[in-house]
Amino acid sequence: MNIKQAKTYVLAVLFFLIDCLSVHAQFNTLWSKDKVQAMETDRIIEETRQNMESGIPIQMQEVDAIHINENEKYILNGMNRSKNLALPIDDMKVNSMYGYRTDPFTGKRTFHKGIDLDADFNYIYSIMPGKVIKSGKNRTFGEFIQVEHGEFVTTYAHLFQRLVSAKEAVEAGQPIGVSGSTGRSTGEHLHFQMSYDGKSIDPLPILNYIQQIMQEARKEIENAINQLNINQ
Repeated sequence: MNIKQAKTYVLAVLFFLIDCLSVHAQFNTLWSKDKVQAMETDRIIEETRQNMESGIPIQMQEVDAIHINENEKYILNGMNRSKNLALPIDDMKVNSMYGYRTDPFTGKRTFHKGIDLDADFNYIYSIMPGKVIKSGKNRTFGEFIQVEHGEFVTTYAHLFQRLVSAKEAVEAGQPIGVSGSTGRSTGEHLHFQMSYDGKSIDPLPILNYIQQIMQEARKEIENAINQLNINQ
């Protein structure tokens, strides 16, 4: 699957998820709507500054804000662009690609239905909002989790620990497990695989696209915050 197809897949499911999972701000009736909007905008911008300084992943949110300046709009736009996307692990290093390879146990040529990512007892995240359809253990995957995102299904395998249960709703970037080396594994790593409409696909182009969107959004937010600091 090429990057154009990956974009098509991601955009299709995002349109579906945004329609189903959009969040509306709740306003305290003791305050005027304009005042609450301004307070919410200030809170999000300050929280974004603190998270970026501390290295904490930005939690993308929506806010029904009208009375904000242009620089603040850039910040909120950057946050909204990537709020439904995340990488499955903080530092994405691929150890084994999707496709045919030599099986490390048998030495035979077999098809690898996912990619293996380097891990060292890391938190593992849901890459998009969705619903956990499986959270369990078997001989092949060890401790594993499967999440449904519309027509996508993502699998996170060889975990040390599962943090979510079946039927649980999850958000993009939510920790769902901790990496390990359970099941049919030669060492600690995250086995990550995806299917679309029931068919196995190479997840790497999609993860690369998600990474690109997140980097662009973060840069947009950083530039807008820098401009705010200059103007103050």
